[in-house]
Amino acid sequence: MMQKFDIAIIGGGTGGYRAAEILASHGKKVVLFEKSNIGGVCLNCGCIPTKALIASAEVIEQMKTSEKFGIKSSHEIDFSKIMARKEKIVKMLTLGLQKKLAKMGISIINKEAFIKGENLIISDNEEYSVENIIIATGSVDAGLRGIDFDGEDVLSSKDILSLNEVPQRLLVIGAGVIGSEFSTVFSYMGSKVTLLEFLPKPFFSTRSSLIMNEGEKILKKSGIDLKTSSSVASIDKEKKMVILSDDSRLEYDKVLIATGRIPVVNSDAKNLGIEITDRGFIKTNNNKQTNIENIYALGDCTEGPMLAHKAYYDAYIASFHILGENEEQMKMCDVPYSIFTIPSISHCGLSEDMCIEQKINYRKIESSYAENGRAATYEARQGIFSMLIGENDRILGVTIIGKESDTLIHEIIPLIHNNIPYTALKRTIHIHPTLSEIIQEALF
Repeated sequence: MMQKFDIAIIGGGTGGYRAAEILASHGKKVVLFEKSNIGGVCLNCGCIPTKALIASAEVIEQMKTSEKFGIKSSHEIDFSKIMARKEKIVKMLTLGLQKKLAKMGISIINKEAFIKGENLIISDNEEYSVENIIIATGSVDAGLRGIDFDGEDVLSSKDILSLNEVPQRLLVIGAGVIGSEFSTVFSYMGSKVTLLEFLPKPFFSTRSSLIMNEGEKILKKSGIDLKTSSSVASIDKEKKMVILSDDSRLEYDKVLIATGRIPVVNSDAKNLGIEITDRGFIKTNNNKQTNIENIYALGDCTEGPMLAHKAYYDAYIASFHILGENEEQMKMCDVPYSIFTIPSISHCGLSEDMCIEQKINYRKIESSYAENGRAATYEARQGIFSMLIGENDRILGVTIIGKESDTLIHEIIPLIHNNIPYTALKRTIHIHPTLSEIIQEALF
């Protein structure tokens, strides 16, 4: 017997479950298909577990500098307990999400689903008639051509989260966000980390010289051996050796390939005639509709930054369009992001390089963590606040590099998204002494 629903969502990651929550809260009957674990990559093997490990690395960093605070401390690391804590956090959040979705009346089918028509889904030989379909199938590790993941020595970003011990020598390929965060974690935990990057600088995709240059300093200060303009020719697994294009050789115990991610687009979508871009993403309009108007796509399987919060935003846009409301789509450069190195790097809007490239007039205001009283109490004086101002005092972009940048940047994000002049910040009283005063100190 065919089951009937208002909405079918394929993929239970951040975008998929957020759309399910929004639509169910507005009275829609929703079925959510997820062949693996609810929460997707972010909750199970991405954002959350890696940040749990970063938190442990931050504690190690504090212990190493504890004598500056007048506290003597030994910093013996119990890696098994660190990993157990990570798993506990993931299980707690996953269970909480499952209970929330069930309480909202969302039907969860833990099986693969296939689109067989504009209004028809088949899963495990069951048929589902639906009014709208949302594709939220996410992404997977891109890997490296000619070198396969084996889960033992050559690891993906998912594999490395299951290690039983800290590798003595970790070689990481790719100095983007994923590679740099894992390099940071394992360097603080005692690995000798070598980080290889094909391009001349880490974080090259940010198109920000400030982030590239300051990020390079942060990685090196974290004890990471960063080698840029380096490409891998092959891996000799027997000798546990990576051979570079210049024929130099690097020994390793484990290799992490962190060369980015690629979208997951199933053949059923293509067979139905859904348009795909040259780069393999599902093509959508500003409402996240595909060329088939009742079928939507969002998150990593569509163009734009592969970030969980961008998928949340996509879910918001798509869901309210289905509900009959049009929400204005933001520019992709205005999607904020943070890189969780130690300290963190956060950005929203245009970089100085982008302004120069696009011939946009701007002026820059800056302040330093070194001048901030609260930063001094934390022994966290490494950092910078930099904001670009354009015509009519509008904020073009902001970069914060330093302790708690991932939180501090949220004071600026609403001004960028709502086109509010930066002068509004001058009328804001910042509590003293706090790190937030780095913003105030740049204004006058």
